[in-house]
Amino acid sequence: MPSIPPNNFFRAADLMNMVERYLSEEESRHVYEAFILADSAHSSVLRKSGEPYITHPLEVARILAEMRMDADTLSAALLHDVIEDTDHSEADIAAHSGPIVAHMVEGVTKLATEDFANKQEATIASFQKMMTAMTDDFRVVLIKLADRLHNLRTLGFKKPASQRRIAKETLAIYVPLARRMGMHHMRRNMQLLAFQHLYPWRSKILRQSLERYLDYNREIHKDILNTVLDAVLKQVPGSLTFIWRKNPFTIYERIKRHGKRFDEKREILEIRVLVGTVDDCYRTLGIIHNLYHPKLNGFYDFISTPKTDGFQALQTTVYTPSKQAVRFQIQTRTMYHVAQYGITAQWRYPDMHSRQKAKITQDSLDVWLDQVREFGLKADNAVEFYTDMKADFFLTEIYAFTPKGDVKEFPRGATMVDYAYGIHTELGQRCVGAKIDGEEVPLRTRIPNGATIEVLTDPQATPQPSWLNHAITGKARSHIRNWLRQQKVADRLTLGRKLFDQALHDHKSSLEVINPDEMATLLQTFKMGSIDELFLAIAQGEHCSRLLSKRLLGGVALGKTPMPPAADHEATPLLVKGADGLLIHFSNCCYPLPNDPILAHLNPDVGLEVHRDSCSVLDSTVEPESVLSVAWAAQEDTGQQFLAGILTQAYNVPGVIFHVAELFEQMKVNIEEVNTKGDSNIKQTEWIVHVNDLEHLREIIRLVEHVPSVIRVKRLLPKSTESDDNNYFHD
Repeated sequence: MPSIPPNNFFRAADLMNMVERYLSEEESRHVYEAFILADSAHSSVLRKSGEPYITHPLEVARILAEMRMDADTLSAALLHDVIEDTDHSEADIAAHSGPIVAHMVEGVTKLATEDFANKQEATIASFQKMMTAMTDDFRVVLIKLADRLHNLRTLGFKKPASQRRIAKETLAIYVPLARRMGMHHMRRNMQLLAFQHLYPWRSKILRQSLERYLDYNREIHKDILNTVLDAVLKQVPGSLTFIWRKNPFTIYERIKRHGKRFDEKREILEIRVLVGTVDDCYRTLGIIHNLYHPKLNGFYDFISTPKTDGFQALQTTVYTPSKQAVRFQIQTRTMYHVAQYGITAQWRYPDMHSRQKAKITQDSLDVWLDQVREFGLKADNAVEFYTDMKADFFLTEIYAFTPKGDVKEFPRGATMVDYAYGIHTELGQRCVGAKIDGEEVPLRTRIPNGATIEVLTDPQATPQPSWLNHAITGKARSHIRNWLRQQKVADRLTLGRKLFDQALHDHKSSLEVINPDEMATLLQTFKMGSIDELFLAIAQGEHCSRLLSKRLLGGVALGKTPMPPAADHEATPLLVKGADGLLIHFSNCCYPLPNDPILAHLNPDVGLEVHRDSCSVLDSTVEPESVLSVAWAAQEDTGQQFLAGILTQAYNVPGVIFHVAELFEQMKVNIEEVNTKGDSNIKQTEWIVHVNDLEHLREIIRLVEHVPSVIRVKRLLPKSTESDDNNYFHD
């Protein structure tokens, strides 16, 4: 027999009265049977509030029934805590309510905290699990949002620390999720409740300020409202006009962002106008612009170019004769319903117009779900997935236009790299720059609101590690990281092949002439499945190419492990060039340049680390037998630059550093870093700059020597050989 909640609680009978209004008899029975199982599973269990536990699943189902959700969704809502909190399994639910319901319940079931290092790790892993389930059935997230909304409504029964944790988690994860689903009514409710629990005093003060603002301007607002309504009704019968009550949390966020106080006298009045058709929207806009003076750049047309969550409206800011700023939002009733309830509007308002408008949201959601799937495939772990998703959540801040006039949305602070990937992945992979309203800008430039942006590409261009420093959207960062990982593997393969072939050349052999059977024996000895696995092991420093080559050629018996001594004869140098991939690292202890004599060693973290042959850091930190013979390959004219160090000694007079920097600017030399030391008479300055090669560096030094007050100029020596006193300069 079902447990009976106290009279003031929502009951199963109340739920059934709701669902029977729009579900068939068979579907309603399906929902009730799910309730019977949930009630049995949670029997005798109480919530923190003292309520029978079953009241929570009933309230979650109620929230979804108010959206007129289908029988499977309501059944899963009733059973959503059964796997997590009871002995019932996914198979039990599948046998009772079907596999679809069981899949949704499993999707919202959190992972056990004891399986992770801490609660945060478990939360992030559970988030990835839920989002992965959502890509198969988006109703999983609807259940989780309803679950979170009811938990917020009863949050006062938890300890203050738990209240703050859940409120923060709501604002970080569930509010953006609701926004992304176009469910702004739920998003607003969750924001208000989370704000009250996270910052109770701030929330109270802002609510009081809003009430004072409305009271203070009540008559002014009433006059504006009546003036607009009278004018609109004459030409657009059946229109509805009302003042929009602002969300205290969004005001709080604006105050934080701009560092300003809430000004009751300068706050902008917001009015909503609901009409019958799209033509009525534009007709109403004309009426309002005839009544009041429009603000420059204060108009947005989201009807012809909907937002990515399906939102449609005309928005305009105007000034009344008394200089009162008023922001109008004009929508059809269907647009308003879709804006409030997003993807669920097609169930809540099952008329044809709502279904057509909700299709915009559905199409947008499908694109986003594909992106979530891609994040899941490319992320190395749950933390990386969460980071990319979190970046992707906040994307309704900045608007930019493509050259074709399409509107695109990006988070505040997004750059040209984010824009390029936002348009198309291939465009991002090949971008080299951009034009903002016709003016060329570098990729690190932030997207300005309302600009028209054209991406500049090069077929030979590829993503660079530095892009991760200024890309902020999940899509851009995910694609860049994935490409770099793939490229890193490809580079390691190339490097390993080069090192092994070099070692074979030292013994008058090469990969081309090695007996396949002998190679197979070598691979079997080291338990490697392919020659590529061997190349990767060499590049990662796990095996010595010299030792492997000797074993392959019979110089060392297989199974023995002594490190071979350095070759008596001159080893064949490995050729490197500046643009030789991600696994050639030019050390910043000595800054090697093309035409410098160089050596190298394998660093597992960065690949082949190249040093000048006179580098004392290499001498003191790397075993002689691990040093590799390398030489510069012919440098192609790719614009590749290298870091170099210059040390200047100058009299301590005003402007001397400025004059050196000015010379660098005239020579188009980029400065990476500047450090100055010395006494009150003489100053020594280390300049780390970008140069083409050794000859370019020498030319720069010659010109710096002629700067007034500069005494001497030298190339910076490797760090560990520098003297700490001011007598570093010597011939």
